[in-house]
Amino acid sequence: MRAARSVAALGALIGAAALGLQYFLIVRNMGAEGSTLLEATWRYFVYFTILTNAFVTLVMARAALNPASREGLNAPRVELMAVTSILFVCIVYNLLLASRWDPQGLQKVADVGVHQIVPALFALFWLLRPHGGLTWRGALFCALWPTAYTVYALARGQLDGFYAYYFMDPSTMSWGALALNVAGLCAAFVAGALVLVGVDHVLARRAQAGVDLRASARAPN
Repeated sequence: MRAARSVAALGALIGAAALGLQYFLIVRNMGAEGSTLLEATWRYFVYFTILTNAFVTLVMARAALNPASREGLNAPRVELMAVTSILFVCIVYNLLLASRWDPQGLQKVADVGVHQIVPALFALFWLLRPHGGLTWRGALFCALWPTAYTVYALARGQLDGFYAYYFMDPSTMSWGALALNVAGLCAAFVAGALVLVGVDHVLARRAQAGVDLRASARAPN
């Protein structure tokens, strides 16, 4: 538990720093184009990457402050949702989005922070947490996060015409094609969550085997 707490504290600090840097950059860049602080803030919160990094940063911060808690943000299925989401951010970004731009300077630092470092730290944090509390239905619970984001992002787009991701932009494709894209991504999301539930079960069995082995070694002959 001590290792998980240390990783959580480090991850929360880096997550907060990366999010803060990304906010500064979007305010600066949009401000240079004449946008207001409110407009830049509105744009900042359109991205699944930003919202998910904020989510996992809060999970790690709470775990660092209250490592024994397995409720609320640190309930096993919420942490499963968080690790699935942040790994999804990392994988989708590197497969579908990274090749579409070439960030430099501070933008590169922020980009690596939210897409590489925070996902890696949160995955390590999750692996170090107690295991065995998940069921297969937890994978379906995880689908709430991308589903809620899809509704949110499309509703926002209808208001201001901006869509953060080309594969969720109804102005460039039919609604049918968009629905297929979203369905495919959600299916991949749930499949990833199912894999992590399997990992949870394996880690729980190994931990129990270790406990049994130590108990056997201490038992009198």
